[in-house]
Amino acid sequence: MNILENLKALSLRRKVCLFILFLYVLVAIFAPAIMHYEIDDFSHPSLEAPNSTYWLGTDEMGHDLFSLLIHGFRLTVALALISGFCSTLLGTLLAFCASYLGKAVDEVLTIIANLFIIVPETVVIMFVAVFAEPTLLNTVLTIVCFSWPRVYKIIRGKLEDCIQSNKVQYTIMMRGNVIDVVRKLFPDVFPAIVSFFVLQCNKGVMYETTLSFFGVGDPLAKTWGKLINSAMQYEELYYDNVFTWYLIPPIVVVVVFVISLALLVTEEK
Repeated sequence: MNILENLKALSLRRKVCLFILFLYVLVAIFAPAIMHYEIDDFSHPSLEAPNSTYWLGTDEMGHDLFSLLIHGFRLTVALALISGFCSTLLGTLLAFCASYLGKAVDEVLTIIANLFIIVPETVVIMFVAVFAEPTLLNTVLTIVCFSWPRVYKIIRGKLEDCIQSNKVQYTIMMRGNVIDVVRKLFPDVFPAIVSFFVLQCNKGVMYETTLSFFGVGDPLAKTWGKLINSAMQYEELYYDNVFTWYLIPPIVVVVVFVISLALLVTEEK
């Protein structure tokens, strides 16, 4: 009942964003049923314009672009959710550790987080991904390892204020264990954790798309970034309006996904 009441209280903008993201998740779940052909089926005519058989046409190799795009939903959405969850969880756990264990641990973790923040994340992620084995797992691990510091810094700042509250100090005074302290602190930082999860999902999509666009990442994973990279590598992309069905669709789904995630957590005036 509370969930329904919270949904009703949301603004129209956030309701639209949630609906769009819900559709993305549905497409990702039911992708195999929606796809017309297998992604490794290149027996179709090459560079066929969109028609009743090939809704988004075909590429120069004879792949059905609609099937590749739908398959990209499953990979990219899953990667966004996994990397967003893991990086948020890591940053949050480290923030709780710093708050509970005291000044020494806090200073060490803060120094490490600051070092990660100084260097642009995208540059570091691309550098590591180049030398790591090009798999989706390594891409996720790289994103997680280099995107937790901002989560840590903000959650740590909120915990610093919350830990001084009477209920937390009373729990510590009564020699409550770490689980008791976390239970008291968690409700105060939960909204921030949810917001960071959404933002980290957003960043996961952008990082993966960027890596794939520059040819870094799993060459066998047909993500949206890989589709954009394949389209840009085709020399006659802008001949006979090929870009309208080859390049534009994956760009549109990436932009809509990223904007929907961003607007979902953006403060309204």
